[in-house]
Amino acid sequence: MLPARSTISITSPSSHPDDSAEVIAEMMAANQIRSVAVVDETGEVWGSVSMLDLLRLYGKELEQTKAQDVMRPYRIEVDPQWPVEKAIELMKKRKIEHLLIIDPHAGPKRPVGILTDFDIVRYMSDVEHGVYEQMLKIPPE
Repeated sequence: MLPARSTISITSPSSHPDDSAEVIAEMMAANQIRSVAVVDETGEVWGSVSMLDLLRLYGKELEQTKAQDVMRPYRIEVDPQWPVEKAIELMKKRKIEHLLIIDPHAGPKRPVGILTDFDIVRYMSDVEHGVYEQMLKIPPE
């Protein structure tokens, strides 16, 4: 069985609880990611903010809304050594689009990456990193 660590994208950028939703939206757009871990000053995870969370703010002042106000609290322990099938079952059961992967050896609740539904689809289709951009005809930067 393939461990969850093998299917995650590179470690994604993280935000702090007092970062604005505007900063998070800019971070997502610049890095072409769909969710961001929210960590405190020690690097311990508090939760995550997804594109869906930001979409709920449409029409509101993003610079006035803090990450801690829109984030989903972190409650699920996902070890990077879990089989990806176990992570998929958890995502299906909880109806969530991403999981924060926490390495128990890196310290208290420090995220090492985010496993997204897109990572799972790429895994299911057996497409390597970098190839899907060509398949979707995404122009290189």
